[in-house]
Amino acid sequence: MPPSENQVPPPDIPHAPLKAAGLLLVTLLAVIAFVLFVMQARGVFQQTQRLLLVAESAEGIAVGTRLTFSGFAIGRVVRIELGEDGKALFHIEVPLTDARWLRTSSVFTLERGVVGGASLRAFSGLLDDPPLPDGARRDVLSGDASAGVPQLVANIQQLVLNLEKLTNQQSALAGSLDNLQKFTDALNGKHGALGAILGGESNARQVIEALARANSLLAKADARLFASDGLMDKAQLSASELAQLLGEARTSLKKVDDILGNVRGASQDLDSLRNEVEATLRRVTTLTEQLNQKWPFAKERELKLP
Repeated sequence: MPPSENQVPPPDIPHAPLKAAGLLLVTLLAVIAFVLFVMQARGVFQQTQRLLLVAESAEGIAVGTRLTFSGFAIGRVVRIELGEDGKALFHIEVPLTDARWLRTSSVFTLERGVVGGASLRAFSGLLDDPPLPDGARRDVLSGDASAGVPQLVANIQQLVLNLEKLTNQQSALAGSLDNLQKFTDALNGKHGALGAILGGESNARQVIEALARANSLLAKADARLFASDGLMDKAQLSASELAQLLGEARTSLKKVDDILGNVRGASQDLDSLRNEVEATLRRVTTLTEQLNQKWPFAKERELKLP
């Protein structure tokens, strides 16, 4: 449709090219500021320290994975490569402000859970140790929770197999339960626990009869021992007679001691008398020899030569 002749053209915007150029410049500056902000937020302009971690496998680790210390992110993986020895190499950048938590004695772990991804963690037990140098290479201790799943499954299968063996009718447990049932039935029998323990009613009956005979023998023995004119009375009488005999023997021993004392005194008198007789005999012998040496009883003694 051709424009109407009466249509009024739009008014001209003063300095339109200049304003358009200014708008473009502001937009460009906003984009640049946003990019710089993002770069700053991602630590592009932040001074960092390099760290190389060596692990057996890079499974679960990707570029951008955080390195945490006490639950706080202090670094991130910037590159992953395969080393000449077949091990995974993790290149990590740690800001200098957070590098103070890493020491020469720090330990690094790679933990893989059953659910979720893997995580890199740093542990520093002694913060007084020297700081970790830039570009340091450290081995990673791996902890895989899923590694024990096959062993766990095998243990569960073995447990199920053992349960099947236990619940089998031919198993030892079934036999034990059967014996326990028989024992319970025996407990409920005529002779109760005695029949169950001895293994049958006949054995229990024999034991009961033996106990009855033993009670009868005990009653007879009691009558023989403690009845009137029994063995105990006779034993007491014999004991009293023995005591009397011992008293008489003690009296006799005293008399013997007195007699022995008298005999000992008499023997001492006899010894003194014998000594006196011997002394008298010695004096008589001496006088006899002296008398023989005097006249007229002196005799010449001849010496005979052979």
